[in-house]
Amino acid sequence: MAAKCMSRKAAKIVFWVASAVLVVSVTVLLVFPSIYKNQLKDEITLTDGSLLTGIWKDIPLPLYERLYFFNITNEEDFLKHGAPLNVTEIGPYTYSARWVKRYPEWHSNGTVSYRETRTYHFERGLSVGSQDDIITTLNGPLIIAGEILKKYNIVERIVVSAILGIAGEHLIIQKSVRELAYEGYPDTIIKVAPFFMPNIPYQDGLFSWLYGKNATNDGLFTVFTGENDPQMTNIINRWNGEDKVTFWKDDSCNWINGTSIETGPPLPDNPETYTFFQSIFCRSLTFNYTEDVNHYGVIVKRFKPTRKIFANGTENPENACFDIIERPSGVSDIKNCQFGAPALISWPHFYMADPSYLNNINGLHPNEANHGSHLDADPITGISLDIQVRFQINLELSRVRGLVQFDDIPEGIFPILWVGLEIHITEDWAHFLKGQLNNPKIIAYSVLGGIVLICLVLIIISLLALRRTSNDDEDDPLLDVKEEHKQNLSKKVIVPNYNSSGSHREGTSAARDELKRKEAEAVNSGSINGAYEAEDVTVVPVDSTNRE
Repeated sequence: MAAKCMSRKAAKIVFWVASAVLVVSVTVLLVFPSIYKNQLKDEITLTDGSLLTGIWKDIPLPLYERLYFFNITNEEDFLKHGAPLNVTEIGPYTYSARWVKRYPEWHSNGTVSYRETRTYHFERGLSVGSQDDIITTLNGPLIIAGEILKKYNIVERIVVSAILGIAGEHLIIQKSVRELAYEGYPDTIIKVAPFFMPNIPYQDGLFSWLYGKNATNDGLFTVFTGENDPQMTNIINRWNGEDKVTFWKDDSCNWINGTSIETGPPLPDNPETYTFFQSIFCRSLTFNYTEDVNHYGVIVKRFKPTRKIFANGTENPENACFDIIERPSGVSDIKNCQFGAPALISWPHFYMADPSYLNNINGLHPNEANHGSHLDADPITGISLDIQVRFQINLELSRVRGLVQFDDIPEGIFPILWVGLEIHITEDWAHFLKGQLNNPKIIAYSVLGGIVLICLVLIIISLLALRRTSNDDEDDPLLDVKEEHKQNLSKKVIVPNYNSSGSHREGTSAARDELKRKEAEAVNSGSINGAYEAEDVTVVPVDSTNRE
């Protein structure tokens, strides 16, 4: 119907306008990915006011820290008879967390400095019990003191042993969850420790395994903003003014590599690894890519640790500089960054560790589902949308000559607690992120796609209209009559209706007589039809009164 109603001139206008708009729209569609990428770059770098900076400053996702304690159930058999240590895991004791970077300072060299305050609040509804639950556990301060006293002579050890006995120090103690976690408990050894080790962090006489980790910051970090190079977004430049730590044998292990875990640079199409630094490990860790995962429609890249992370130098030569002494693979000795404490980090229940670590402990059942870790990063923004990093704190027991408390004790590495750090994306936040990232693309492609479709329809309609008007010009009978009439007019002979004497009738009669004469000649010659075919003329008398 539209083609029938459209004139030839209108069809031509529609065709050329639609064609021009189509060319422009297709061109914009082809270059739109580059335009979108440039616009997105401003939102996924750590520049003041960007989308990423708002998330980075105050992580909006639910963040939890879950603590699981190993409760000792055979104290006497373990200490007096050398039986394997029997433990029962009790947990989780869950703390909601908030990580806030206040007053970040941007620098002209494309970096930003900040201190991140991390606060934790106990969540009774997400826990197996209250913070007043009692845990039977190893005496951390005493075991730390025993390690430090190895540097002293036998006489000094005996004196200290007597003092510790008077103070009522025992190798296995009972404390509440709140005392062992964040709040701490007063301890004689910790009170006197600053006199022997001025740099020890326990300055107020309190001890806890997460001492100084609540409502405090983890030092001054300086990271790249990504403004100059998006692949450097949130990559750590310095920690407390240094680009490396001093805990390990050489710089290949001391370099601070990677991000601060909560966000990083956009990921390549086929990422292989993800590296991040956390002070609790005293080093950077590298997880390997395993698969793509869907969180409420957001496709992320999942990275997991492998056995190589805590492998010894023999199994993984790259880790040789982490070996304070060579042990079976599966633990990382962090003594040098914990003020000489015989502390070691592993995955929970010695997951992915050498089986020998389970030989003198009953109650551990390592498995991927309960003790594995992963990090899910959004490839477009680099934001870590789902994190589950689990680690275990262990103490090494060894005999110390001259210390009664350490006479004939079973030697080995024993678990104290394990911690699960969790960040989980919610459905609402997934919709928000998709809206922020995808809506511009959806709107642009929808509008441009609609314009292209409309242009194609208009071009088709205009072509049909042009074809129809062309056919109509050829087939219309009225147009044929008009054309024939025009041809006839061109062949008429205008005969004036007067003779040389000025007589109208005579002039007409003379003309007729002349025509009759010619017809007679043609009949006699047998070619009257040919004569008419050769010269088809019509006499049209002209009124002499109309002459000029």
